[in-house]
Amino acid sequence: MICYYLCTVRRQNSIANMRNIFDYTSTPRFRDVLAMYEKANTPEELESARQYQRQMESAMTKEEKEAYDRSVIEDLHRMASAMDDDIADLQAEAIRRKMGDMPKFINLAQIARVYFGKSQSWLMQRINGNIVNGKEARFTPSEAKQLEAAFHDMGNKLLSIAFFG
Repeated sequence: MICYYLCTVRRQNSIANMRNIFDYTSTPRFRDVLAMYEKANTPEELESARQYQRQMESAMTKEEKEAYDRSVIEDLHRMASAMDDDIADLQAEAIRRKMGDMPKFINLAQIARVYFGKSQSWLMQRINGNIVNGKEARFTPSEAKQLEAAFHDMGNKLLSIAFFG
């Protein structure tokens, strides 16, 4: 079922730079199985892909099956790592898109210092996805939540002074 899920996510994802899962498969048999699942658009085609996978695996010797399983596990680890990178890229892009023109109107140095204990350049590197020490600077999941909490906190402070009434 993981094959169907991976292919469905890839097929339905509209992100142009999403990695091709076939680039992470070293096993030709697994690549064939993935191709069958990727083409499956109906329940019948999905069942056909499942049958193909079962037939292929049942025709293997015990040694072939063990080698195939090890190889598929390695391939899945590579795919999962690539998907983690895709998710991080999507999160960074979502933050940039949501912020829009806000960096022009807010003091990012203060946000970096007060909410993160860091410099403005540290914050901007993550917002812009700059390359730092050979890697793209990104927010960790906890930092992304911390940034969201910071914006909520600032929004609440602004709302509390918006009504003088």
